[in-house]
Amino acid sequence: MKKSEYNSLTLKKVYFEKLLAILHHKFLEKHRLKQLPKFSQLFGYGNYNAENPNLKQDLESISTDVINGKYLYDKTREFHKGKPFIKISKHYKDLILLYIGYENISDFIFDQKLAESNENKQLALIYDDNSFKTYYYINYYFGEDNTIIKGQTVISNNWKKIQHTFIYRDDDGNIKEHYNYGGVIRREDTLHVSTKTLLDGKLVEGDNETYYIGHNDPSNINFLIGTYTSFDIYTNTVAGRIILEKCNSKEDMEEKSKNKVIPPYIAQEIRNQRITNQAIVPKHYLELSEKSPYASIYSKLPRTYSLDFKNEIGFNETLSFNISETDYKISPLTDNVYIEKDSIDLLNKGSIVHLKFELAGIIVLDKVDIYIKTYYLKEDNSAEIEGVFCGIDNENRLISGRVILNWEK
Repeated sequence: MKKSEYNSLTLKKVYFEKLLAILHHKFLEKHRLKQLPKFSQLFGYGNYNAENPNLKQDLESISTDVINGKYLYDKTREFHKGKPFIKISKHYKDLILLYIGYENISDFIFDQKLAESNENKQLALIYDDNSFKTYYYINYYFGEDNTIIKGQTVISNNWKKIQHTFIYRDDDGNIKEHYNYGGVIRREDTLHVSTKTLLDGKLVEGDNETYYIGHNDPSNINFLIGTYTSFDIYTNTVAGRIILEKCNSKEDMEEKSKNKVIPPYIAQEIRNQRITNQAIVPKHYLELSEKSPYASIYSKLPRTYSLDFKNEIGFNETLSFNISETDYKISPLTDNVYIEKDSIDLLNKGSIVHLKFELAGIIVLDKVDIYIKTYYLKEDNSAEIEGVFCGIDNENRLISGRVILNWEK
């Protein structure tokens, strides 16, 4: 038997509910009360009256240490919020069991007479060596030189320690490994990771990651999907998406990490999911990026537009929208049409406007890319300009053709 029983205690929700019910019953019985007081008074925190019955004083009477009533309330709050597992520290676990009249947690579990499946899972949480179990993953992210980086991740010490090994492969086949070491903190439904990396013989700040896990035990999750912020090997500040895929064993992780092949279900999620800020310190707004010199052209985009799509097979559709002069937000003006996603880019040194829309509603187009010369922006009056488009219609057909743009400043 491991002796997690002598450390902290993790209870399934159904058993924590039983524990809470017995705790309340003992409290009412001890103080000859008919109903429980408010939470702050019951647990003994905040503006409670120390002269009236409360669990803080009850537990302190059988303990040599000070009791934090807010800790007890927080555990109850986790239960009411639907958390599937509630973890209680060794100190409070021992005191609560003593208060409700149980010598050990096993007696409490067996005494609840719940379904065998619940009982087995709860006992496994208590006695299996999960606190010391190590978990192995393959990590993936879109990295330097527009490649998908594939490496190893090891999580240990009851989900408190993490080590990343990022594997870089040169064109000649040589492999370089980069290591990050850090800690894991769980907050509500997320995991927060902060790491350090070895540089010039010293551990310096590495990256920060956040993974959403819901109210699940992370040990049971096969894919951890998150975001990271860090420095790359060229000292640029970067951010992007990272995915950890669970392996069956250390040997399984090592074997998979040697294979250069990136699974398609990973590649389509990770590729190009990266933001890179170049290692520069601009002195003027024109030095912010390579786009900066064309800001004067971008500033002329806000106005009202009407697009008329045409092609050789008689396709005809219209779309009207406005680009706000305050924040460059795109708003549809065509009735019963919604723009789900949009983007605006200036291409070829600011000579081409590239509009990209994903549409919903009463319109034939689903997705469309539009390319138009920017010289029309120099006109002071309304104009009619011709460009080209390509996209997908709502019957999943590939379409392309001309687009006639009318605009009003």
